[in-house]
Amino acid sequence: MKLPPMTALRHFNAAATHMSFKEAARELCVTEGAISRQIKVLEEYLGCALFLRLHRGVQLSDEGRKLFEVTDQALFQIAAVSDEILGGVSNFTLSVTTSFAIRWLMPRLSGFEAQHPNIPISLQTVTSPGTSQSRRFDTSIIYQLGDPADKTSSVPENGELIMLEWLLPVCAPGYLEKNSPGNFHHEKAFPLQDLKNHRVIFNEPTGRDWRSWAMKSGDVELALDRALKFEHDDTAIQAAVAGHGIALANLAYISNELHLGSLVPAVDVAPLPIGAHYLVTEAGKVGQTHVEIFRNWLMATVADFKEEISTLLGPDQG
Repeated sequence: MKLPPMTALRHFNAAATHMSFKEAARELCVTEGAISRQIKVLEEYLGCALFLRLHRGVQLSDEGRKLFEVTDQALFQIAAVSDEILGGVSNFTLSVTTSFAIRWLMPRLSGFEAQHPNIPISLQTVTSPGTSQSRRFDTSIIYQLGDPADKTSSVPENGELIMLEWLLPVCAPGYLEKNSPGNFHHEKAFPLQDLKNHRVIFNEPTGRDWRSWAMKSGDVELALDRALKFEHDDTAIQAAVAGHGIALANLAYISNELHLGSLVPAVDVAPLPIGAHYLVTEAGKVGQTHVEIFRNWLMATVADFKEEISTLLGPDQG
C-alpha cells in the first residue's frame, strides 16, 4: 500500500479544515512556512495543486476537495478510536448546528456530563447540516426548514424529531417604547401591519426565515431592503437585545431573555412553526448503548423545556 507522506497529509487536513495556513499553523503549533512546505510536498507527490492561492486567502481545488473528504474522515476516526483505546471508554461523537449549541444545548449539557461522567462527548459545531458531512459522527443535531406537520416536509434519514422551531418577532422593551406612536411609555406590541415601518434583523444574509414567516402570516409587508444582516442567530438576538430592531427568533433560543424581560414580543401574534430540529443517528450506530443514553437524556430534557415554554405556545402546541 503506497500512501502519501503522513505529516504532509496532517498539515494539509488542518489547512483545509480552517481554510487558512495561519490557523492550521496555530493548531499544529508550527510555523506558517512549515504548513506551506508540507503542502508543497504533497502537491508534488500528487502532481496537482490542492489549493488555489487567492488574494484574500486560499480555496481548495477540485482535487483538494476530493482529498479532504477522505483525509478529514480518516483522521477524525483515527483520533476518536485512539481516544477510546487510551481512555478505555466509548467516546460519543456529536455534531450540532452552532446556534442550537450556543443557545440551547450547551447550557444544559453539564447535566448529561454529571449524570454520565463515563461517556465523554466529542462535540463539533457546524454552521449548517452539510458543513462537515465528510466526517462521521455517532449522532448529529440538525435543522431543517419546514413544519413536520406539513405532509410535504420530509424527515431526515435515520432522523427523529427533537422540537419544532417556533418563531416570534421580538425586540428590546426600549425599542418598543422609543418607536411607539407619540413616543410615550406603554407595553403594547406593534400592530402587525406596522412591521413595514421597522428595521428587521436577519439571522442569515438572505432573510429566509423572515420571508417564510411573512408568507405564512398572510403576506405581511416587511422593509427587507433596510434589514440588519447577520450570519448567526446569536448575533441577531444580541442586536435585538441592544435595541437595533426586530429579530425573528426561535423560542428555544430566547426563553431566558423573555423570562428576564430583555426581549418582548414585538407584535401581537402567536409563534409560528417554520422548521424543526432533528436527532440523526449514523447508520450502524442505532441502538448502541452510549447513543441510546444520550438520546434518552436529550428527549427528557426537551420534554422539560417544552413544559417551561408551554405558556408561550398555548395548548396543543410544541
